[in-house]
Amino acid sequence: MVQVLHQFRQVALGAVAASVLVAGSATTAVADSPAKVDHSFPTPQPDYPAAAQSNGEQGDVVINVFVSSSGKPRKFKILQSSGFADLDNAAAEAAANWRYIPAIEGGDTTSDWTAVKIHFELPHPEPAATAPAQQH
Repeated sequence: MVQVLHQFRQVALGAVAASVLVAGSATTAVADSPAKVDHSFPTPQPDYPAAAQSNGEQGDVVINVFVSSSGKPRKFKILQSSGFADLDNAAAEAAANWRYIPAIEGGDTTSDWTAVKIHFELPHPEPAATAPAQQH
């Protein structure tokens, strides 16, 4: 099972639009906000590498993603490794294919880093079904 926990860092300010009356005219101001995963597009979970599953590998990967002002991921840094290169690579590949909302500063989009956390957990084995006792 792979669980993706989007938006690892919490931010007090969100992208909230507000109308402001300035000298008799209405303008729209947008609060500053960090770059983040765009949940209006699919964010497929990474494939759990078969070798990692058979080797019993699991863990969390925290990836820092540099999001351009157009919302495209440009750079990646592993902030916290799972301890397994194949899981780290699968997480980075998934994050590279997601879409992002760029950061906003002073009402303009800007490039910035955001962190995403991806959790890899081995599936729990199903309990073996026991055959009903036969009557003699």
